[in-house]
Amino acid sequence: MLVGRMAAAQRVSKSQVLRELLEAAEPALQRAVTLMDAAKAASREVRAGLADHMQRGLETAEDALAVLVSRFDRAQQDLVGQAEAVQGKRPARGRSAAALAPAPAVPKLRNPPASNRGVKSAPNRGTQARAPKKSRAS
Repeated sequence: MLVGRMAAAQRVSKSQVLRELLEAAEPALQRAVTLMDAAKAASREVRAGLADHMQRGLETAEDALAVLVSRFDRAQQDLVGQAEAVQGKRPARGRSAAALAPAPAVPKLRNPPASNRGVKSAPNRGTQARAPKKSRAS
């Protein structure tokens, strides 16, 4: 529609209008095509570079993990050695084997007395004096 109106206003054919528009826009269209070609080529390069970076990152992480696991193994061996050494030691001074033994069972307490004579109730602090209710007048 727009091309037809332009052709009618200029008294030229529609193809002539399109040709002139494309000639005017050719430098911008050339840059757009060049950018699209570069983007298509770069995507292959970017994928290859990304895979390479990921592989190097994975190798670095595996190396760090190996170092941490070896440190953990060394620390664990030290703890096992210390625990084995502690098992053979005598109790500290002033503590006998009886002191380390579990406490004897506490005897069962008797039931409370049946009477509460002599026990005073605490004042009821949760309630306040209430105003008398008004009766409804019918």
